[in-house]
Amino acid sequence: MDRLVRWTHGEALSYGRQVVHAKHALHQMDLFRDEALLDLLENYPRERLQAFTMGTDPERRSDWQPVDTAGATGKDLWAALNAGRLWFNVLSVHLVDPRYRDLLKQLYAELAEQCPGFQPLRPSCTLIISSPAALVYYHADAQPNLLWQIRGTKRVWVYPAHDRSLVDQDLMEDIFANFADEEVPYKKVFDHKARTYDLKVGEVLSWPQNSPHRVTNIEGVNISLSTVHETQETDRRKLVYCANRLFRRTYHLPCRSTEEAGLISYVKRVGYRALRRAGVVKVPPRRAYLARLRIDPASPTGYSPIGDAPVLTEFSSKSFKLERDAAGRVSVVEIAEAA
Repeated sequence: MDRLVRWTHGEALSYGRQVVHAKHALHQMDLFRDEALLDLLENYPRERLQAFTMGTDPERRSDWQPVDTAGATGKDLWAALNAGRLWFNVLSVHLVDPRYRDLLKQLYAELAEQCPGFQPLRPSCTLIISSPAALVYYHADAQPNLLWQIRGTKRVWVYPAHDRSLVDQDLMEDIFANFADEEVPYKKVFDHKARTYDLKVGEVLSWPQNSPHRVTNIEGVNISLSTVHETQETDRRKLVYCANRLFRRTYHLPCRSTEEAGLISYVKRVGYRALRRAGVVKVPPRRAYLARLRIDPASPTGYSPIGDAPVLTEFSSKSFKLERDAAGRVSVVEIAEAA
């Protein structure tokens, strides 16, 4: 089988510590041709397919809105994507399609072979299909990830990790503990600290864990694969942040150090794990996505308004339901038995 990860020795040595902008060969695979993507969109479980639209100003995060996909065929989704400003996350595609499972396995086997000391755990991937002018707002992920560009071109702004003027420590704790999504407040002045990369077909970009970043597509329909993984080191960091959050906010202990080595760090991590096993650590609530827009391939925006009342998106409907009280007020109720 041909090699997919085509990194230089220097790029492999830099991985995880610096931004790496390198080469790959995923774009040569039939898996990412129009026919294969249309078939995937047609048959993919809607509870694993997220659709969003957005504005043009990176400071107006409120323009990011979920779009319902109910009733849309694969061709409808593709046409809407080409017409409007849409971003599709095909979640956990490796769990649904064995071709992506095999691809993910190969990618991480090659990365582990090339990058000294890299021992990935629990890799996963999301296929991203997005409109020519779509964007993703400033955010910081808890887990390390790589962005593999397969079709189109996007510009990526990468900001320094662990700069508390860019991401507040309390918010980063919430992100690690899954009490907040990865979105974080953004100001245009932050760009003075960023490095920009134009990510083209056959290129992959990675950055140090927790580096904030944002993305704007600049040419063509964009097909990208986002792969996420853990390592023993990233697990340790997550435990430190989650322990700080629990001990400081629940027990009012002065835990703010993010040191990942040493006795104090070890005690915090062990204590947090023990409390988690005992059921003391609160489980974060799941998030319901309510949409006022629905995919419409005939619309120049790719969507149309649903009406006065929002609906649960297809990717929320298996976990939540809408209930109406005697006064006609609608509330979102979590379905307890949902997986």
